[in-house]
Amino acid sequence: MKPYYEDDAVTIYHGDCREILPTLEPVDLVLTDPPYGMKKAGWDQHIVPVSTWLPDARKLGPTALFTGVKGMHDYPKPDWVAAWVRVGSTQRNGSLQGFNNWEPILLYDVAKVPNDVFSVPNFPDTDASDHPTPKPQKLMRLILGRLAPATILDPFMGSGTTLRAAKDLGRKAIGIEIEERYCEIAAQRMSQTVMAFDAV
Repeated sequence: MKPYYEDDAVTIYHGDCREILPTLEPVDLVLTDPPYGMKKAGWDQHIVPVSTWLPDARKLGPTALFTGVKGMHDYPKPDWVAAWVRVGSTQRNGSLQGFNNWEPILLYDVAKVPNDVFSVPNFPDTDASDHPTPKPQKLMRLILGRLAPATILDPFMGSGTTLRAAKDLGRKAIGIEIEERYCEIAAQRMSQTVMAFDAV
């Protein structure tokens, strides 16, 4: 399949990850943020059935994926659950009428995590502002810094935050995204000058 975008560090595919995953070579880490299916907006009405993509993703390498607190029970039992602690979060949780200050990160076949709490404010990157739910680039850099993969795959790439973090850290990355408009945003982000960041 012809990439939508490609440079020395990053390859982006526009398409359905369920069709593309079986064609890829193994990687050091699959790190992704699939739709949660919370039905809070039109774009998040349906979750891609886990059974149709996760087995193929796990065949490619150790897997770390974000999900909502309720949605984590829709996935197979992970080997471990890490946490993104969203410092200063004021997002309400739906059932307890309190505040949801963390999100689970499900870990499959990940050998060791030196610290399983990733404490980063929920401030999205300004260059990903056209995406409804981008993860902070600082969070992705922190995860990649601790897990230290050489090659990363994100089957639900969105606007490319994981790929941008990987590229800034000098890693190789592959992204898959079904929405072409987000492929374009990601491609623009990848073409920007690489800046050196501390992973901690």
